[in-house]
Amino acid sequence: MSGLIEIVSAEDLAAWMRRMNLSLTAAADQLGRKRATISRYIKGESEIPESICRHAAVIEAARRGLPFVKRERMMVGSVAHQTGA
Repeated sequence: MSGLIEIVSAEDLAAWMRRMNLSLTAAADQLGRKRATISRYIKGESEIPESICRHAAVIEAARRGLPFVKRERMMVGSVAHQTGA
């Protein structure tokens, strides 16, 4: 298990904020977004970007002392990287 908590919905993000004991302002600071943007995410008015979901999960894993697995990045157009050659 990677240790990451899956955050995929507005409800998940709101639950994450409760678990982390974060206000709207504190969550915005932690996630590098504006308070109004986080508010739109938890109200379901805006789609939550995957990067925010992952960032929140990594923050939680770090606070809990759990390891997390880095996401593999593929180099676009790099056949050698993709094949391991």
